[in-house]
Formats: sequence, structure tokens, C-alpha cells
Amino acid sequence: MRKTALLALTLLSVPGLSAAVIPGPQKAQKALILSNPVGLRSELSAPSVALAFQSAPSTARGEWTADTRNTWQGDDGEPRVQFNLRTSAGDSRWGFGVRLRELAGLPPAAVANMANDVQFTWTREAGTFRFNGSFDQGRGSGTYTFTQDQTFVSNMAGAGYKNLTADDIVRLAVIDVTIAHVRGLAQAGYPNLPLDDVVRTRIHRVTAEFVRELAAVGYKSIDVDDLVRMGIHGATPANIKALQDAGIRGQSVEDLIRFRIHKVTPEFIKALEARGYRNVPAEDLVKMRIHRVTPEEMDQLKALGFGGMDIEDLVKFRIHKVTPEFIKSMKDVGFVTISEDQLVRLRIHKVDAKFIRDARADGLTVQTPGDAVDLAIHGPRWRRK
Repeated sequence: MRKTALLALTLLSVPGLSAAVIPGPQKAQKALILSNPVGLRSELSAPSVALAFQSAPSTARGEWTADTRNTWQGDDGEPRVQFNLRTSAGDSRWGFGVRLRELAGLPPAAVANMANDVQFTWTREAGTFRFNGSFDQGRGSGTYTFTQDQTFVSNMAGAGYKNLTADDIVRLAVIDVTIAHVRGLAQAGYPNLPLDDVVRTRIHRVTAEFVRELAAVGYKSIDVDDLVRMGIHGATPANIKALQDAGIRGQSVEDLIRFRIHKVTPEFIKALEARGYRNVPAEDLVKMRIHRVTPEEMDQLKALGFGGMDIEDLVKFRIHKVTPEFIKSMKDVGFVTISEDQLVRLRIHKVDAKFIRDARADGLTVQTPGDAVDLAIHGPRWRRK
């Protein structure tokens, strides 16, 4: 049975592009899945792609398609166009976005109209893609060749990456892995990384400078997987320093990542401190963000007589939807003096202002929050006759 690998690379953040690599169903391999900065948590690793060739020829060939009608902008604001490649044997496929300005020789007519017999190139340090084909109203197709740069191949071999397959080198070209990136990581304390890790660090902008700046704020000898996760979620040296300046120090890498995922920012921490909440544990900060406990709502609660609440109670209020509006409605029906626990119990048993007004209209005595809860538990919901 012929081995096949389906590799989809959607490129958003490395110079020129960013990528997601997904292995085909034939191999139980690890998948590299990228999230848009925004994010959501990702467990990432890339598949080894030594499938198509036992030895790497200097030129790879295949077919390409493109759609210039659906361009998008990367973090740098530059437009990108979608390309898809397939090897001649069909063993490997790639999909990626690339800056329009990097496609040398692509005629303007190809972007929106018709262009026949087009020839254009895309050059990376690992080699050069040469495309031939045509476009019709922005949709293009044709054939391509990829020629390896032998200097790059030799430099990678000298850095410990020998016997790279043709697919390996195409992958390095698409993601724009450079020898400077590889050597920089080695000098920063990460020599001889597996090729998959080299790819992941390039995609997620884990550079030698990133590693050195992390060390400067107290984070040294971090596992590559954690470095990649920090890159994905924006737990950057600048972000860590801002937290430290706000008095948050000594957090684990996991906490730093959770802070980024749940938007525990220096501004949020300072706002809590201004309201008397200092040295809040990382776990509580995350819980407050998860349940949307905001400084603004804390101010509203204080104005209603619920200032200085425990964090656990603030979270409970959010879970059970004890909002300032709900508290006001309870005061309006006569429950002027009411505790935090009573408010939560009212919400749990679905007691609202209408329930109380209807019960009273039916001649029932509901003088306290406890009466309302007992009625909700032991009696039917009374309606206005």
C-alpha cells in the first residue's frame, strides 16, 4: 500500500507565512494545530514527514492551485493569498498562505482577472519554487518545481540535520526555517532539537532572542514544548515583565499561559488592588476572569451594600447570576436586608421579583427571602388569577 501523507499548512505568523500541519490517516502521528491568536489552548507538535523519498533529490515537482480572490491580512497587515501544492506522486500535500509581494513575477491580472502562461517564483532560504500555469478570475492552477538550495542543505547538515528528505526540505522552505534560526537556538541552549521542534519554534516565533529575554526576566532552561505554548499564547518576556511590575512574580509557566488565555492582565490586577484585593492567588485571578468578575460590577455591588466580598462569593454571584439588577429587584419587593447566601439561594430556586409579586397577589405571605425559597421548594409557582 502506498504511504500517503496529507499535510495542510496554513501560515499566519512566521516571516511570510504561518502554518498548521495535519498528518494523514495512514499514520498514527502527532498533529501540529495552530490557534488564532485568540485564542484557546493548543497541544502542539509536528509530524515527521519522511514519507515520500528515501533520499532527497535536488528538485521536487508537482501541481499547484491558488485562489487570489480570498486574500487575507496577517499580523503585519500585508495581504496573503492561498496556495496548495501536491507532489507529482500525490504522496504529500501542502496548503499555505504567502505574501503577494513575495511572488516574484506574478502579474497583477492574476489577482482578479485572467492570466495565461504565467511564470512566477517564490524564494526561500531552503530553495526556490517555480510556478507555471494560468489564472481565471483569480483561480489559478498549474505545475511547479522546487529546487533545493545546496548551501542551505550543507549548512543544515553541518548543524546536525543530515539526510533530510525532499519533503523535509519543502516543509522547511514553506515555513521559512533559516540556518540562522537553527544556530541561534543552539547558541541559546537548544542544540540538536528534533526537526519537528525546529519547525514548531519557527512557526510560533520562539527565537534565540525570545529565549534570552525570558532568561532576563527569570525564566531559564524552559522545555521546548512550554516555549512553544508560551509563543502560541503570547506569554512573552514583555508580558511577564509587565506582570512583575504589577507585583506578580514567581509564577509558573503554566500560570503565565493561563493568565494569557483568560486575560489576567496587569491592568486587571491593578484594578483589583485599587479595590482592596492584593496578593490574589493565581488560581483565584483565573477563576475571576473565567466567570467574568469585573471591577466595574464590584463597584456596583458595593453601592448596593455588598462591598469587600470574598472572591469565592464574587464568583458564586457570577455563577448563579446574582447581578446588581437582581439585587435591586429584591430590594424593590421589600427584601432590603438580605445576605449573600440568601441571594444565591433565591437564584438557585428560581425566585425572582415576579414570583414574589404573584405569590402575594394570590394571598400568600412572603415576608422574607426564606419564605420565598420555602414556597419555591414546597409549593407550586403561584400565578396571578
